[in-house]
Amino acid sequence: MTPSLFRMLEWHELVEAERQQPGARVFVSDYNGGHPFIEDYLGELAHTAPGRLADISRYSGLDEDASLRAKIAEMHRQYDGAAYTPRHVVPGGGSSGLLGTFATWLVLTGRRRVHYVPPVYYKLAYLFRRMGIEPVPAARGHAYQPHFDLRLPEQRTVLVLTDPVWYAGKRVPATVLEQIGAWQERTGSLVFVDGTFQYMRWDGQRRERSAHLPRDKTLRLVCPTKYLSIHGYRCAHLLVPERLREEVAELHMNLHGDVAVSDRLFAHRAADVMLGEGNRALVRHVRDNHRALVDSGALSARMPVEAGFFLFARLRVPHRWFLALDGKYFELDGHAGYIRINLLNRPGLEALMATADVPLPSALRPVSA
Repeated sequence: MTPSLFRMLEWHELVEAERQQPGARVFVSDYNGGHPFIEDYLGELAHTAPGRLADISRYSGLDEDASLRAKIAEMHRQYDGAAYTPRHVVPGGGSSGLLGTFATWLVLTGRRRVHYVPPVYYKLAYLFRRMGIEPVPAARGHAYQPHFDLRLPEQRTVLVLTDPVWYAGKRVPATVLEQIGAWQERTGSLVFVDGTFQYMRWDGQRRERSAHLPRDKTLRLVCPTKYLSIHGYRCAHLLVPERLREEVAELHMNLHGDVAVSDRLFAHRAADVMLGEGNRALVRHVRDNHRALVDSGALSARMPVEAGFFLFARLRVPHRWFLALDGKYFELDGHAGYIRINLLNRPGLEALMATADVPLPSALRPVSA
């Protein structure tokens, strides 16, 4: 029988096929968004022609950029209070490439079976399927759910988890991470944390709990293009144990090559922004959009959000009116009618808010007492 993780991947592929068709339904679970702070975050990069960014006759090697790696390490020291150094940093051109490097590294080091805490990002499911890596669930439910049941194997393995659980904006509870950290120390297992949507906490705090898993046994993926929500540039980095840095960096370079010089300059700009004012204005904007959507009356139920720019909620009208991702796209049972909503996707928000005054079909009207 096809594992549920691969079935989830098939659902994503069907959505991808539809959303690229002319006249497709409004995709309110969209991957793209928009906000008014792009010029603040990019500075001159927002308008400078590519030919003037730098010497474009040269390859732009991120891993050879010692200054960039130092900035990234300093950002994590300031935000997480953890002793990261440039020797822990593997920069790359986007999360997808680094996920590909991680999956390839698993195969090359003989790891053809991994454990995971649902959900994982569909790109990782794609890579596991293509590379013949067997994913074994290590939990029932998702980490934020009351009935979450973590069952870690008592042998050395590789565990993959996502923090926060991006589609719902829910952080992995500290107690779960503490349990995983103790299990790492006991078994010597490696943990890969997909932290693509980290550093967008709604409570204003900076520190990410996964930074305090054992650093000699943990790899973390961090993505500036997500926490600044500027997806046209490609930038991400891995935080890895020192003993693995050269091995992983060499593999990544040989798989993917150098990035465009514009991406290298963006990586510097993103680090400078986070070492300065940070992305607080963006997070406030996300929260303002959330409040406007809630106040519009377009939702009948919603999950409380802690981080990121996605909301998991049930619409007042049938969600099939829109192209949307519901629970099956995230290996999630229950939550009938809930969909992921991108709080930075203005056309999607406007389409949802426009339904607040639409008369409901009789079958959907509340029954009076």
